[in-house]
Formats: sequence, C-alpha cells, structure tokens
Amino acid sequence: MQRFVVVGLGHFGGWAARALFAQGHDVIAIERSAPLADRFHDEVTVAVVGDATDRELLRQVGAVGADAAIISTGQDLATTILATLALRDLGVREIYVKVASPEAARALETFGVRETIFPEREVADRLAHRITSKSVLDYIPLAPGFSIQELAIPDGWLGRSLRELALPAAHGIQVVALHDVLTGTFEVVPDPDRPLRESDVAIVAGKDDAIQGVLAHARRG
Repeated sequence: MQRFVVVGLGHFGGWAARALFAQGHDVIAIERSAPLADRFHDEVTVAVVGDATDRELLRQVGAVGADAAIISTGQDLATTILATLALRDLGVREIYVKVASPEAARALETFGVRETIFPEREVADRLAHRITSKSVLDYIPLAPGFSIQELAIPDGWLGRSLRELALPAAHGIQVVALHDVLTGTFEVVPDPDRPLRESDVAIVAGKDDAIQGVLAHARRG
C-alpha cells in the first residue's frame, strides 16, 4: 500500500482521491472547505480541513515521505506553488499538479514537479482526434507528436498478420495490444502470426503523422 497526499477536493482532486483510495492506498486529503472535506470522510483515509502550505500541518497529518502528491487548487497559482515547496521540503518527490493554463504549467515546471496536468486541453485534444478520423476510437498523447491510439482495423489490414504488415520496420509504429470487441479479450504483445479480424481493435503507439499515414495507405490499399 502506498501513501498519497491530495491537496484540494474539487472535481479533479476529488476523483483522484477516490480512485487512489478505491485501489487500497492510504490517502491523506487536505481541503480548505470544511463542508467539502466532510463529504469525503468515508472516501479517503483522512480528510483534513486546513492550509496545505503549512508545513507543520502537513507533518502532523502524515505527509512526510509520502509516495506522491496531487495538487488541485484551481486558479490559485500562488497556493499551488507554496504547497509544492512545502511538500518537497517534507520529502515528497513525486508531485503532480493540475494547472489551469499553459502559462501556469511553465511556472510550475520550474519548481521540479513530476508532471503538470491540464485536463481541459488533454480532453479536447483526444476529442479532436476522435471526431476528425472515423478510424480513431481513442487518443492518448505521450509526448509532442507521439501518442497511443485505439484504432478500428482498416480494411487493408483484415486477414493479414502483424508479421506480414511489418508496421515497425515499414512505418515506425507498433501494435502493442489487440482487443476483440466480440469476446472482450485483450492480447497484450499480440501473436504476430494471427490474422486480424473485423472484430479487432488495435492499440497502436508511434508518431501521430506515421499512424495517420499508415491509416491513409491502408484505406487506399
């Protein structure tokens, strides 16, 4: 069991706290609003009303040396920065911060946070890729220009094997899993010699432009 600190129990922080606690982890939640903290009484290990920039409070609730922290304080960038510094001083090295803008993300990155999360932009990016391509069922960005995409099997791939398609060598992309939507089964590291079926969904990793190029070629072929 790992120990996590969640600062702010709004929509994002609240869902993160619930998810971690549901996985069996120790979750220390800190929230300024007493009614909101009370609402999470049974959904986290401990919900504390207080100021997460207060090192002594953090020490008292058990934040010292926690495995990771998630900070979600909305538009309050100053509080986010001070809470980050306080947690780092107490030995929390893995800090994830929800930000409200790219400018806030750049500011937080100078303080050595593990990752800044901009949910609105990430959801919008995923939606944009899904609605502009009938073949893309889901889109998860990995780094600028790289992603994992969930794809319906193009007609040009049906009946052919991954070995025959030779996607890594020919196009620089990799099918990391196959999901048969009829049976609900997943093949992680799929059999390279199994012919692809119409009921398959491919989970593909690689450069965005390479994946789109392969899909365009498969549609033409």
